[in-house]
Amino acid sequence: MAIRTYLILCMLVVFAKSSQAQSDFLKADSISLALYQAAEWKELIVFAENTIDRGEDFPLLRLRLAYAFFVRGKYGLALKHYMHVLKEDRFNQTALYQAYLCNLYLNRLEDAASLARDLEGKNIEGKEVSSFKMLSAGIESGLKFTNVFERGNSTYNRAFLNTRLFYKLNLSQSFVYYRQPVRNDNIRQPEYYAKLNYTPFRKINVIGVYHYMKSNLFNQEFQNNTGLVGIRYAGNSYDLQADFILSQIGTEDTKQYNLKIVKYLTNNLNLYSISKLSLLAVLGNDNFVYQHLIGFRPLHRLWFETAATIGDQYNYADADALYIYNGFDKTKFKAAANCYFLLKDHLVFGLNYTFERKSDNIFRFNYLQHSFNGSITWNF
Repeated sequence: MAIRTYLILCMLVVFAKSSQAQSDFLKADSISLALYQAAEWKELIVFAENTIDRGEDFPLLRLRLAYAFFVRGKYGLALKHYMHVLKEDRFNQTALYQAYLCNLYLNRLEDAASLARDLEGKNIEGKEVSSFKMLSAGIESGLKFTNVFERGNSTYNRAFLNTRLFYKLNLSQSFVYYRQPVRNDNIRQPEYYAKLNYTPFRKINVIGVYHYMKSNLFNQEFQNNTGLVGIRYAGNSYDLQADFILSQIGTEDTKQYNLKIVKYLTNNLNLYSISKLSLLAVLGNDNFVYQHLIGFRPLHRLWFETAATIGDQYNYADADALYIYNGFDKTKFKAAANCYFLLKDHLVFGLNYTFERKSDNIFRFNYLQHSFNGSITWNF
């Protein structure tokens, strides 16, 4: 008899808790829905976060909370909750659609495309998202000025094309020509650059790069080759990348190990930072190079960036080995300022100024170099 009474009491307790949980769910659902329909985004964020902290969590609440962050421009925070929904239901169409936009607005084109693959309808904001697409094309051109006779003013010209080959695979290509007078001769250096970015899993990018340069100097010709392999993890409000670069430049082999973190400090592109620590092993010496960049958007279509790089940048590869500082002089310090202006969602104008302190490797004299670059990018 006592056992029967105990079982009945246990059932009553379970029923009461279940009824309370059902009541809490209905209350949270109705309040969050009312706030969502009234577009009370700030109040919805506070209510939903408090509700989740109490252990009351369900997909619709996450979707409403994520959208509240999205409309307020907090794409990193919105992505956090959309990805939480996708973790439980990987084909949730609302979460896929909105997570695509979050990555797009964070300039993560590869991560956005990998999500589009699972969308039932490939039309997003009136644009068809196809597996193959020309993403962007453009040109970059620059002049470098020195304050010594031994190093003449150099020119740099680049044409580039970025293509999505499949939803999970992107290809970036550049064709470069660099020229610099050195004493009584000229460095003439045509280059080809190719970068593949593969996204085998959501948030994971595998990167492969090949960069070829043919250098002519003092009646000698050098076939220079650089390769990069790396992996990037796309967090909600940050990116973390580790990669390894192996270069054969002239008669010198260089190994470069990089660790880079991108932080979206305001969960969007209004304020962001990029920090990169590199270890270079060249000519029997190990040398650390540190680079830090801060970017901000003062106006809707205008971005500014400031950057500084310290350490001996000899055979140093930057921007996923797109730019290789393979002159026979060492760069001791570099500071840069960038400006980007977006015109009508398609055309991007870029301006760059770079200041460098350099040192000749043979005669050990120091000199300064000033660079001015301009670029035009068309986004298809």
